[in-house]
Amino acid sequence: MAPDGDVQLTREQEKGFQVSSCTSCGGILKPQIIFFGDNVARPVVQSVYDQLEQCDGVLVVGSSLQVYSGYRFILAAKQAKKPVAIVNIGETRADRLVDLKVNGSCVDVLSQVDSIG
Repeated sequence: MAPDGDVQLTREQEKGFQVSSCTSCGGILKPQIIFFGDNVARPVVQSVYDQLEQCDGVLVVGSSLQVYSGYRFILAAKQAKKPVAIVNIGETRADRLVDLKVNGSCVDVLSQVDSIG
């Protein structure tokens, strides 16, 4: 099972996971994130596409891009001929598409970049 597309949980971890309930209505309490398998709201997707049109390039930090929700923006950036760079430990779904891939810890890599500038 890969609930977020990146982390593999053991059956033991999966069995111990409990979803919190809302104290007001008793429904599932969800943070303002998109769980694996959920849909991203259309206004959010459109906002990202709008921002993609305005940007000079895309930097992906700490994502395998295994879920299409994020990967589609890399496809759109490349179609628009915008440069894309990835900082991540291990392979990502978009490695073959990007202009620069840094295989390393996001904290380590970005700390080094910060110390330069």
